[in-house]
Amino acid sequence: MDKVNEQAQAHSDCCGGHVDTGTVDVVCLMGYAESLPAPLIYRKGWALLGYLALESNRMHSRAALAALFWPTLSETSALTNLRQVLSNLNRYCTERFGPDVLCIQRASVGLLRGQRLLFDIDVLQHAPCDAANLLAEQRIFLDGMEDIADLEFQAWLQTSRQMLELQLISAVERCCDQMIARARWDSAINLASALSHRDPWNEAHAQRMMRAHAGNGSNGGALTAYQRLEAFLRDDLGLDPCQETRRLLQQISALGRGLRVAPVQLSALI
Repeated sequence: MDKVNEQAQAHSDCCGGHVDTGTVDVVCLMGYAESLPAPLIYRKGWALLGYLALESNRMHSRAALAALFWPTLSETSALTNLRQVLSNLNRYCTERFGPDVLCIQRASVGLLRGQRLLFDIDVLQHAPCDAANLLAEQRIFLDGMEDIADLEFQAWLQTSRQMLELQLISAVERCCDQMIARARWDSAINLASALSHRDPWNEAHAQRMMRAHAGNGSNGGALTAYQRLEAFLRDDLGLDPCQETRRLLQQISALGRGLRVAPVQLSALI
C-alpha cells in the first residue's frame, strides 16, 4: 500500500477524534462526528472548537460567541451556556493540546496556537501531500453541525466550507504536480484520480491523469482518462475538450504505446 493510500485509510478511521496525516497527529474537523471525543459532552463545544480553529490566533468576544451559538436566548442565558461549554472544552483542549492553547479570559476567548499544526484543516496550507487523504471520502468541515444555530452560524459554516474546499483542491493539485515532477507515477495517478472524481469536468485534473498514466507507461490509461473527460463534457455540457487537452493526447500518443516517459519528456508536454 503506497503512502497516499495509507493516509486515506488513516483518515477513513477518523470520526470526531484525531487522524495521523503521516507527518503530524492532528484533530479531525473534516467529517461527521458520530461521537464526541472524550471528555467533550456538548455538540456546541465541538462546533465552537471548529469555529475557534478556523478563526484562530485572535480573541473573540464572549458576547459575540454567545449570540452566534445561542441566538434565541437572552444575553444572560446565552453567556451562561457559553461558560458551561467553555469549561468542558477547556478540559478537552488541555488534555489534547496542553494548557496554553485555549485562552479563556473574562470577556473574550481565543485559540492561540501560533504556527502549530493541530487540526486537519491546517495541513491544507502547510503540508499539501498530507492533505490528500481528506479527498478520499468526500469529507466536509463540521459535517452534521448545520443545526447548531441559526442563519448567521449557517452562513459562516457555508462560507468556511467553500473556502476549505478551494484550499483542499489546491493542496492536492500541488501534491499531484510534485509527484509528477518526481516521477512517482502511482501516487500521481491516485491523486489525479481523486481530483477527477471530485470534479470530472475539470480539464486540468484530466490532464494530470493523462500525464501520470503516460509517465507510468500506460498510453491506454491516458486515453481512457481523455475519453472519460470527453464523455462528461459532451453529455453534461455539450462541449468538447479544449485544444490544449486534445494536443496533450496527440503528444502522448506520438510517444508510442507502452513507452515509459522520462520526467523531462513529460514536463515538455503541454
